[in-house]
Amino acid sequence: MEQHISEVLAKSQSPQLTLLEVLENYNHIELTEDEKTEAFIWAKRRKEKQLEQDAIEREQRAKRMILSKKTDTEIVRGLMHIRMQKIFNDQFVLDEKNKMVFELFCLYFGEDKNFESYAINMGIENPSLDKGIFIYGNFGTGKSWMMKLFCRNQRQCYNISNAKVIAEAYRNSGDEILNDYVEITKAAIDDPSVFYQKQIGLYVDDIGTEDLKNNYGNKKNVIGDLIEMKYFKQTCGIFFHASTNLTAEQLKQYYGERVTSRMREIFNIIELSGGDRRK
Repeated sequence: MEQHISEVLAKSQSPQLTLLEVLENYNHIELTEDEKTEAFIWAKRRKEKQLEQDAIEREQRAKRMILSKKTDTEIVRGLMHIRMQKIFNDQFVLDEKNKMVFELFCLYFGEDKNFESYAINMGIENPSLDKGIFIYGNFGTGKSWMMKLFCRNQRQCYNISNAKVIAEAYRNSGDEILNDYVEITKAAIDDPSVFYQKQIGLYVDDIGTEDLKNNYGNKKNVIGDLIEMKYFKQTCGIFFHASTNLTAEQLKQYYGERVTSRMREIFNIIELSGGDRRK
């Protein structure tokens, strides 16, 4: 591989000369225009390779920083405040109704050991960092916004889908499409938008709003089946979250005792109280 003249000079045992001083030693040699152009092209190509290598090294350093940086509550909180402005343009407001849930989410996605004690103080039963999040409350309290805010985080990112959309996809395509939601999604290779994570979780919005769906005579409670399938395949935990406007009793009536029992086992069940913020 060709070396730059400065590299050769740096290795030389003779007194150090600047490039201009070296050039003066060759003043007696004239270069043709073609030779000057050739030297210029060579220098440009070498510079281009150096810039490409610098870019690769910067990207690798950034990746190492992201991958090695310990996820903690302060980092998550700071990131979410940045995302509030970017996504919601100051329309997302923290107040006495949602601030505790916001802080709980920061602890959860910061994988903070204080999550469980904080959750217990909020009245949440059997909280665990190993469970997913199930957030419930009245229409318009900001459940979907809260989940959208946290969908990109350093612990585990997740995609967002709607219960009606999943149920309709089953009606059109059957069990094959449902299996796509049961399995954990693989992330694109080296994607900084998901912090270079290899897998992406799933958040199902508005469960309990979907109707029973019929595919070639097979009528299903699609989301209920999805919850059970993810439970048995063990693709839940940090990879599976959901929200609803229904009460606990309404969920039991809609999905049955078996499914709601699974939900209590795999989710941290969190209430977001308050009135309709969309008014």
